[in-house]
Amino acid sequence: MSDPIEAIARQQLIDMSIDLQVQLERGTGTRPMLWLLARARTRAIVAVFSIVKIDPSKADEIRMLQNEVNLYSDLIDDCRALLARGNEEDRELDEQDRMEIADLLTPEDAQRAGLKQTPEDT
Repeated sequence: MSDPIEAIARQQLIDMSIDLQVQLERGTGTRPMLWLLARARTRAIVAVFSIVKIDPSKADEIRMLQNEVNLYSDLIDDCRALLARGNEEDRELDEQDRMEIADLLTPEDAQRAGLKQTPEDT
């Protein structure tokens, strides 16, 4: 990776993903994201039940309730995407590190270090 700005952005994405993952785990200290998700879920549940009972002629209110449900759905989707992208970037950086190290080592050094070289490395 030659672009230092891209490297910083990738690391930031990984850090955010790890932070989110930690916040969603049990027994961690502060968990603001879990709190936000729980509140959004509660509002979405109330909205779903309200949609069933609302007067069909109240289009603006129906749209507001639909927005609550969509907001929660979008928040969940974004959390999943952040976790997936963070994991993907982490794997990509690991592979990039492995390739850079392999470029520096002779085949004998790699063998002594226990690094398996792929056909692309030779």
